[in-house]
Amino acid sequence: MSIEQTSSKNWLNTSVWLRGIFMLIFGFIGGFARFLITIIAVFQFFSLLLTRKANTPLKIFGESLNNYIFQINQFLTVNSDKYPFPFNSWPDSKPVYRYTPRS
Repeated sequence: MSIEQTSSKNWLNTSVWLRGIFMLIFGFIGGFARFLITIIAVFQFFSLLLTRKANTPLKIFGESLNNYIFQINQFLTVNSDKYPFPFNSWPDSKPVYRYTPRS
């Protein structure tokens, strides 16, 4: 099989095009989710300012939204073939990724 035949088959592969469409859609959803994180951060700041404590339900939702953004980023960078919510369940509020500083 020549390179030209392989290239033409890739252009005709509907699963790649379908993934590309979903990558665009999830890219926009991810942008909106990051905007929501900003809104949550502002609200949490005012909560801290007025009550000296964070809003617990919003904290839990913020963490699950961060995990959702992580799932979207994993899908967009082709580190995962798993489609994010609504094609799979909404992520838990348990941390998916933890930063560990270098020693």
